[in-house]
Amino acid sequence: MTERDVYAAVEGHRLTALRLTVSNAGPWIADCDFEAEPELSGRVTITVGDALRLSGTVVASSSGTFGAQRRARIIAGAGAWASEVPAKGYHADNGVRARTVAEDAARAVGEQLGDFIPASERVGRDYARQAGPASRALEDVLGGVAWWVDYDGVTHAGPRPATPLDAAAYQVLAYDPRDRIATLAVDDPAAVRVGSVISERLDGAHTVRSLELRITGRELRVLAWCGGSESGYGPVAGLLRSIVQHTASERLHGLYRYRVVRMAGERVELQAVRRIVGLPDLLPLSVWPGVAGAHAELAPAAEVLVGFIEGDRAQPIVVAFAGADGPGFVPVRLTLGGKEGAPVARQGDTVQLSLTTGMFAGMLGPPGAQQPISGQITFAGPSMVGIITGGSSRVRAAT
Repeated sequence: MTERDVYAAVEGHRLTALRLTVSNAGPWIADCDFEAEPELSGRVTITVGDALRLSGTVVASSSGTFGAQRRARIIAGAGAWASEVPAKGYHADNGVRARTVAEDAARAVGEQLGDFIPASERVGRDYARQAGPASRALEDVLGGVAWWVDYDGVTHAGPRPATPLDAAAYQVLAYDPRDRIATLAVDDPAAVRVGSVISERLDGAHTVRSLELRITGRELRVLAWCGGSESGYGPVAGLLRSIVQHTASERLHGLYRYRVVRMAGERVELQAVRRIVGLPDLLPLSVWPGVAGAHAELAPAAEVLVGFIEGDRAQPIVVAFAGADGPGFVPVRLTLGGKEGAPVARQGDTVQLSLTTGMFAGMLGPPGAQQPISGQITFAGPSMVGIITGGSSRVRAAT
């Protein structure tokens, strides 16, 4: 590898230094030092050498001039995945497509979506997009799959292909096995990319998961991080996400889907529906159906929702089960007040009354000489038919 001047410019304005950071997930970021102080804003093209072209957007809040030299930060694509999107609801009887939600978020902030391979094609019959960063909606529907922005500024979701790198295209100058970082010398700045597999002078094949391309004067170096996995976020971003996730995971708020395995007395044994959530099977678990004095006998395969009292992992309970139009619905046997429920009749329904004996009271005799009488009467038939004409407005029964 020979030392030579490396041409780098933004919209034709020459750079004295460039640091390009490309992570396995998320947008690439370029920090640029200019020879002069050109006025640049909006979407621009970075040129590095003869082959590398990058399309990104100048971040006005991270750019400026000092000492007759301009410095700017440029983020891949529209640089807008951190921009806010409003809340939006989705519904589709055959399931809301993950790509539909992602494309809406991209369109709202001016980003472009390319290849899209989520963990699941559909996210459910209903989906509620929360107001907040567009990237949150994108990551939520991806289900743990990494997303990234290519050099053309197009956003993709899914694993990057692992491509062995020609040994003639690079030279390993140093390698730290503790941090899994290789320092590479290259002639072509476009040669090494995330997903490149390097092996020269190393103790095996290593896949580049994130990289930093540095250009200063006549020096071009690539720092390649070869740790993590194809769905990771790189060393720094991964560490920050781990800290946030650790803090957020101290309490378990929200409801989680489980499937009934069998009843165990008055409690129920459950199997987690989505292993990606990271929760175990639960057995046996108490049921809190939300109706005083009620107990539900859940059938195998019925889906239920499990919550944690006060977010405490030591207090899981079943708080609801699927209705007739819900996933995994199986009819249940409901018991009220410790007794199995009886049939219910409504106002206007015809009912059959069981009659045996009853008490009566009245007056008997001609006018002016009536005498009070009372006693017990025995009905000839075992039952009679009638219609309910009144009822309480505090209780309603439906078919």
